[in-house]
Amino acid sequence: MKTKLISITIILVAFFGLTKTAKAWSEHPLLAYQVLSTIESLKNQNDIEVKTLKAFLIENEKALEVFFADQEQWFQQNLTYYPPLPAELTFRATGNADDILERFYRAIRLNPNVRMKLYLHLLPKEELGERPSISPKYLTTLNNYSSLESTTYAELFEGDKVSPLAVLCTANDEPDYGFDLGLFENNNTPQGNIYGLGPQPFGDPNLEYGSQAPFHMGFYHEAKIVFFFGPFLKKTLPEYRINMFKSLAKFAFANENPYWGYRFMGWGMHYLGDLSMPYHSVALPGVSPLKMIWINIKAMLGFPKSKDNAVQLVSNRHSVMEEFQWQVLRLAYDGDHLDHPLLSALRNPIEMVEYYDNFPREVAAKEAAKKSKMVDKMLEKWMPEVLVSDPEFETPGSVELSNILELIEEEKGQQGIDEMTSMLAEIFRSYSMHLQSYYFDITG
Repeated sequence: MKTKLISITIILVAFFGLTKTAKAWSEHPLLAYQVLSTIESLKNQNDIEVKTLKAFLIENEKALEVFFADQEQWFQQNLTYYPPLPAELTFRATGNADDILERFYRAIRLNPNVRMKLYLHLLPKEELGERPSISPKYLTTLNNYSSLESTTYAELFEGDKVSPLAVLCTANDEPDYGFDLGLFENNNTPQGNIYGLGPQPFGDPNLEYGSQAPFHMGFYHEAKIVFFFGPFLKKTLPEYRINMFKSLAKFAFANENPYWGYRFMGWGMHYLGDLSMPYHSVALPGVSPLKMIWINIKAMLGFPKSKDNAVQLVSNRHSVMEEFQWQVLRLAYDGDHLDHPLLSALRNPIEMVEYYDNFPREVAAKEAAKKSKMVDKMLEKWMPEVLVSDPEFETPGSVELSNILELIEEEKGQQGIDEMTSMLAEIFRSYSMHLQSYYFDITG
């Protein structure tokens, strides 16, 4: 039994040590706007006043000390996996405005280098108007922000008036701008040394973007044998983020600061939305536990090819699904095709399930996990072979990936695009319900 334990753990570590893709959906506001703009009470609200995070924290410092103490107690009692906050990171009301942002970041274990600018993420074809633009390099901690350069961002200033819907949609993308980078003790960062999260459970700790994976993936529905031999898969933290930002949003609204109420809510929606992506809710779609064991045995005997191939294919298919989603949505927006199946699906959610504490794992992640095998088979059938079935090919970052729609047309015809669109539409209807359920729980 000990040999088996070592064997399967090695294969799981091998897979997750090579995880290259930590994002779920690309450009979340493209999805979130269609979902949230159907809520008339939100869409018709008056504009709200923009406020800096520092000003919000100073105004509510004493109340936040009590708030965070209550949150910590709740996390320890209710979350299956939660590393307790080190005592020295506890938020204290000291009255010192100079370090209040640092104290806040430490209390919620956020990357202390986050930009936290005041801005709006504009939709395709949306005009800046009189607002100045701001480069994404001022919004993210990422060294490579090329994926953000196709988006227009409008700079805001304290005291500006903006729509709650715009704030909420903008915030839906922010956690991918560096919130969760370098937080583990083996990431070689100052915050990783003090945050008490232990070593990164999976993903490559040396890759800048890879360190966010445990906060954006939730593996709650694996086979028992997988959890038995790979208990580190339980060390995921999206529920921590979802609950923290839900509570912070309610706190902000209760203390008459709607700007930060909506911004915190949007952050939580990001993590909840990530769980609707099958490649974030199932460790290795398309790879059964028995297959994992078999290819690991071959690797231990000196034949690692099958293991390496499986790792590459999962990474490739994850990237393909994300890129296809982004390109199709951008084209729909650019062409004002409001009746496009994906936009329509986002505006028409599945039957509402009222939000509750375990909603992220028992509803959102469970729905995604059930669809994971189907999604993997659809990608294999309808996507260009080189992108999803050639383990010798590195799909992420390739020219071929950027030309994915043209390649589908050439190899599979329009039917390939239609079939993949229909599959995504089904997932988007679930995503839509998840975000709306979260919204109504916070706003009452």
